[in-house]
Amino acid sequence: MFVDLGDNLVHPLSLSDCPEESVFLEFTKRMTGSDYCQRLESLKKGDVVSVKGPEGKFTLKDDADGDYIFLAGGIGITPLRSILKSYEKQKKDCCRITLIYGNNDKDDIAFKDELENLKIAHFKLVNVLSDNTGMEEADKGFITADIIGRESAQFTGVKYFISGPPAMVKGMHKELGKLHVSDDDIQTDLFAGYD
Repeated sequence: MFVDLGDNLVHPLSLSDCPEESVFLEFTKRMTGSDYCQRLESLKKGDVVSVKGPEGKFTLKDDADGDYIFLAGGIGITPLRSILKSYEKQKKDCCRITLIYGNNDKDDIAFKDELENLKIAHFKLVNVLSDNTGMEEADKGFITADIIGRESAQFTGVKYFISGPPAMVKGMHKELGKLHVSDDDIQTDLFAGYD
């Protein structure tokens, strides 16, 4: 959705909640010190913002089945968190989902406790950290074709959802290309404004 704070401060933000979770819209934004973030931090109860949308088609259909690999980088987790929470709330058991989530270190993992405790049948969380100090069970480095291939080896007809900064999304396309994944099997949510 496009969230307009006035004074030409408009930013696309993905919903991080799900319809089954609350009666309000929830966005999660990594605070970067930008003019937009500074305005967000200064908002008070009663201030008016404009929200337009939703835009895009980064969703898992209600009747989805099969195997899915979710690839997230940093705050790109927000739309995938929304999908996962919806599946948890609806107690769906129609597909297998593996989330491969890349971050700098354990302190950068958004929704860490929530993701580790999701109650979804056939769900697996794989953390990939540049620095896995204090979380040695996580893969060290970046999300690669080797990690994706290892996690998708038992699946057939996998669909891939990629969400994160532009460089991460581009990198994931390259890694999936090494695995001969068709563009038809990939959906992306590109987080413009992040490096």
